[in-house]
Amino acid sequence: MYNNIYFNIAALFIYIVILFFYFQKKHLPVLQNKIYAAFVITALMATITDIGTAILPLYATSLPSGWFWTINVFAFLTLDSLPAIYFVYCLSVVDYFKDISGRKLRMIHLKIALPAILNIIIIVLSPFVYRYTGYVLAFKIGAGNVYYRGGFWFIILHIIATYYNALSVTFLIRYRNRISPQKLTFILSYIVMAVVSLGIQMIFPKYLVTCFGISLACIMISSLIQTPEDFIDNTTEIFNRAAFIRMTSYYFSSRKKFLCISVMLDDIVFLSNTFGIQKLNGFQRSIAEYLEHEYPDCELYFLNNGSFVLLWQDYNSHDIEKAVFNLRIRFNHPWTFEGIELKLYAHNCVIECPVDCHSTEELVDIMDLLIEDSKNRRGTIYAKNINTTDKRRTAFIAHELRTAMYKNLFEVNYQPIYSVADDSIVGAEALIRLHTEDGQYISPEEFIPVAEKSGDILRLGLFVFESACQMLASVDIEEYGIRKIDINLSVAQCMQDALADQILTIRNIYQIPSSILNLEITETAAAYTPEILLRNLDKLANEGIELALDDYGSGYSNMNYLLNLPFKMIKIDKNIVWRAFTDKRAKMALEATIAMIKKLGMTVLAEGVEDKIQKQILSDMGCDYLQGYLFSKALSQKEFLELMKKESVQLDTSMEDSKFDGLN
Repeated sequence: MYNNIYFNIAALFIYIVILFFYFQKKHLPVLQNKIYAAFVITALMATITDIGTAILPLYATSLPSGWFWTINVFAFLTLDSLPAIYFVYCLSVVDYFKDISGRKLRMIHLKIALPAILNIIIIVLSPFVYRYTGYVLAFKIGAGNVYYRGGFWFIILHIIATYYNALSVTFLIRYRNRISPQKLTFILSYIVMAVVSLGIQMIFPKYLVTCFGISLACIMISSLIQTPEDFIDNTTEIFNRAAFIRMTSYYFSSRKKFLCISVMLDDIVFLSNTFGIQKLNGFQRSIAEYLEHEYPDCELYFLNNGSFVLLWQDYNSHDIEKAVFNLRIRFNHPWTFEGIELKLYAHNCVIECPVDCHSTEELVDIMDLLIEDSKNRRGTIYAKNINTTDKRRTAFIAHELRTAMYKNLFEVNYQPIYSVADDSIVGAEALIRLHTEDGQYISPEEFIPVAEKSGDILRLGLFVFESACQMLASVDIEEYGIRKIDINLSVAQCMQDALADQILTIRNIYQIPSSILNLEITETAAAYTPEILLRNLDKLANEGIELALDDYGSGYSNMNYLLNLPFKMIKIDKNIVWRAFTDKRAKMALEATIAMIKKLGMTVLAEGVEDKIQKQILSDMGCDYLQGYLFSKALSQKEFLELMKKESVQLDTSMEDSKFDGLN
């Protein structure tokens, strides 16, 4: 042989193995996967034709020259098209096409197409130009079928390849934040391997190593970047939630019309507890197999929690009706797995995009809403009839909550507390507040329930307590006349074994007198009264920290709370207070409640005091403390300390005047 083709033979087997495993797996129908398959197939053809160009010279005297021209044309076309295909692959990996349209899209198309067309023209015209003019464009087959390449236009082919490689590197570096550093390294390995192997072949022309070097790069790209397993659900062996998000994001950005029909199993928790997770997974796999067989023309996804999605790109109203009808009929019959026959109940939702929603976020919101909300579990639902405003608001608050915790956007305000006996402000209730980065205020009534559901309320509770302790430690408490700071405890906090220890540790760090701290527990938390709550409250009470039952009267008020838990103060809910001034019976009930609490040896705080009449009547009823807009709205830490300083000065002046009057 004139050339050593063993490297090409090795490359040939590598490409065959890569393609074999590629087509054995499910791949998302995205540009990246399609281009990668085209790249490997083209590289395979380049390897085969390169082997052909090495073998044919052995038969130079017995074969017609047309064979030599043809095999070399295909060898050039396939090998020289790889840089262009690789450039498009790089663009697809960084999702470049999803962000551009119009003029920018046309420009990138020209950048890809024009050099490629010039490349094809030079290669295809080489036989004809040489035959009719004797001029060598890129290569020639001379007398005795001797192969020769070179000349000006051959250099142009190398320049075009260099152009594509340079563009690939440029775009990869520009959009490197869209992929991990490791993936970036593996993608760039193609250029390194191609350049190194081409250099070796130029130094040692008989060793055809170019295709082998590219095959090694393909192995690295296949092992790390082309990983379809990331998008396959292990239970059902169909596309997973990540695949659904990626594909629908692509469809929305491409302004493509598509249809989603969800199939959501009811009572997943019950099924899991009854039959076990393995049996449940088996039934879900059976459903996936049925859907794959029955709807081969659609994309099928599994979003967890027993939720499947059928996605069509080409559909009409008849397709929707037929699919919904067939699904309803099938789920009217039992499913069988490992000898167990089970009737599964499911509901469907029909979502036409981009008519019913305009982004993947909205689409997933609808799916999650239907999974979580039992009110929507009724046969077939059409997304156009669903109100997702509340769901989107909750999702927005959850996002802002995470951002605020990460960037420390929370602050603690203080709602002043008035002492009837002292006729002055003696402290405040610490209240958490949240403003987003753009200054938008989110009410605690909105973000507290979201934080409770996510578990973030534990961190928020400790944040408020520590912030209050920091504030107290920063001033002379006696000078400012601060005698009490009330801090709320959530239900979740009360259920934590370590609650009392955490609070006492923070108190000790800042050396705050226990008598100033008053922890408020809502009726909701008190209603649970397990051993953990009792232990926490007893430990805190024994340390001298005052405990208060908050919002008394707002829930299922129970005498047991007052008798069995170590409360020293009861806070009357503002709604009970307000009603007492419009309803005689409510007023009588409030008077009796206050009198009962006082007989039990506890102090009383009334919330929601808004005018002087309410202040006087509540004081006459026996309230020890009052709180409401009559005295002040919630203040920032700076404003609260300024208020307490002012109150302290006025109180000192009043006491001096009293002493002077006594002397006279």
